[in-house]
Amino acid sequence: MSDKNRKIFIALTLFISLLIVGLIIAKSVVENKIENNLASLPEHVSLMYENVDINLLSGDVNLEKPLITIKGQTTKEINTQVDMQSLSIKGFSYWDYLFNSTLSISDLEFNAPNVVYYYNKLTDTDKGSQTVMSKLKQTLNIENIIVNEGTLEVYNVENDSIISKINKIDFLMTNFSKDQSTKAGSLFNFETSSIIINGLEHQVGEYENLFVDNLKIDNNQITLSNLKFKTKYSKKELSKVIEVERDYFDLEIPKIEINNQKLDFNNTKLIGVDCDNVIINNPKFNIYRDKLVVDDLVEKDLYSKMLRDLNFKLNINLIDILNGTISYEEKVKAEHIAGKLDFLDFNAKLTKISNTYLDTDKTKIDINCNFMDNTPLKVEWSFNVNNVNDNFVFKADLGNLNADSLNQFMKTNLNLKLEGELSKTFFTIDGNLETSNVNLKTKYDKFDIIILKENGQEKNKLLSSLINVFVSDSSKDKADNFRNSDTKEVVRDKTKSVFNFVWKNTQAGLLSAMAGDGEKDD
Repeated sequence: MSDKNRKIFIALTLFISLLIVGLIIAKSVVENKIENNLASLPEHVSLMYENVDINLLSGDVNLEKPLITIKGQTTKEINTQVDMQSLSIKGFSYWDYLFNSTLSISDLEFNAPNVVYYYNKLTDTDKGSQTVMSKLKQTLNIENIIVNEGTLEVYNVENDSIISKINKIDFLMTNFSKDQSTKAGSLFNFETSSIIINGLEHQVGEYENLFVDNLKIDNNQITLSNLKFKTKYSKKELSKVIEVERDYFDLEIPKIEINNQKLDFNNTKLIGVDCDNVIINNPKFNIYRDKLVVDDLVEKDLYSKMLRDLNFKLNINLIDILNGTISYEEKVKAEHIAGKLDFLDFNAKLTKISNTYLDTDKTKIDINCNFMDNTPLKVEWSFNVNNVNDNFVFKADLGNLNADSLNQFMKTNLNLKLEGELSKTFFTIDGNLETSNVNLKTKYDKFDIIILKENGQEKNKLLSSLINVFVSDSSKDKADNFRNSDTKEVVRDKTKSVFNFVWKNTQAGLLSAMAGDGEKDD
């Protein structure tokens, strides 16, 4: 080897050696700096890990088996713990950090994080989120935030019960950024996000639980598979633990699709929900009410007021309910089984479910179904959310109804039996939060009302004869074979639901048409 080549070799060897030593020293310095920074976290936050691995050339940092513990700044009790297989930061840009005062990262990846959160209603999580983000003085850019196979458990600190549980979470957010240009009211900006959740369980208040087998959310659609909303008690047990009437629920929906959704937040508080349409496929809804429990005398709002008083803006163009079934059971007498009403092949379109429309726009609900097996029922229901008097119009078209199909409900609940059939019934209820008027006309033949004795089986001949003196057994005495109601006013019982109001109007209209002269005064 010539002297010149030897000098080049020695110089190259020395350079490589110095580079290696420099990298080793730099890695040691960076490791110490990272460890010092991690050790100097706020006193209510602690981080432990088994090992830290740094690749200076690629800008990668990997923490093995980290455990993050966050305590409440006021309570000093643990409110969040996160343990995971690894926490990886990939592609850290030294250039942006040194020359642009920007933290730029290619990937922030959480592998198998197990999150345990202890809910305390006294803790202001919104304020806490703002505090964390406000301490970030530099611009932060992350190309991808990734969560692989995470789990979540949320506990109530008051009784140590589980509020929520998720068996598996996979999450991806792209082009995350936080800088001075972040819009007011937002914690950060991002381009796209997607989340897949398997095995969601959530305690909805004191009496009901929500279960979802699979939940998928991306920028354009939310899909829920096998949703179940159920009362956590049996029917008998519920009656023992409630002080006033409360419905027992059993709802199952195989699939729900929410399309083109937009969610607006002010920091972590939801302030707006907007979507094009919601499709609810094949819901099965069973409702049971025990009327032997004390009445709930709290005033019930009509749907228009419920929408108007929401604490966030809601705008859903269309809710489409396809091929559902609804069963309502009501137990009135201890010695009798509950009476039951069925609505089959239930299809409904709800348009402009919103509290953001102008005064001229109306929310409309159109329903087509079969009532009690094979009686076609059509409903057109409309109201204006902005109307503080809660005016509404409820129109119904009921097809041929064999009275006997109602008897399993009438006999057990009202101690009466019906014979005959209503071949056609129309009615329109024009009402508000206080009163209503009902315009009903019905066509029927050989219709009898039989009052039963207390045992619910034998006919009370005297009372049955008396009531049928006032009830026309047929509408054929009218020229058009329809008898009309002449109901002046129906007063709403505000402690009852809107459906009770509809029933009171229907009952008053039928009684007026059958027991009156069948004419409507002009």
